[in-house]
Amino acid sequence: LPISAFQNVSAHYLSDLENSIECDVLVCADDKDAGEIGVRSANDAGLRGVHAGVLANYAAAEALTSVLIAINRHYKVPAAGMHITGVFVAKK
Repeated sequence: LPISAFQNVSAHYLSDLENSIECDVLVCADDKDAGEIGVRSANDAGLRGVHAGVLANYAAAEALTSVLIAINRHYKVPAAGMHITGVFVAKK
């Protein structure tokens, strides 16, 4: 079943999993079990997976990528990421 995840995690970080990655992964899926697999995959990679709704929400999550690129350029950093605040999501 299709899911969308990891689109806002910089390839700069994903290519070097020796270091911890300080950002959350938005996981979009129409199927609850598929979404859980995406969240677990993020958690297994040392990130925090966050359920972000139905698969159609991937477009909004993907659109954040250009915002992160703009932040990278402005602050001269290689890999801005994001944290979802206001909710507690335990890594399992």
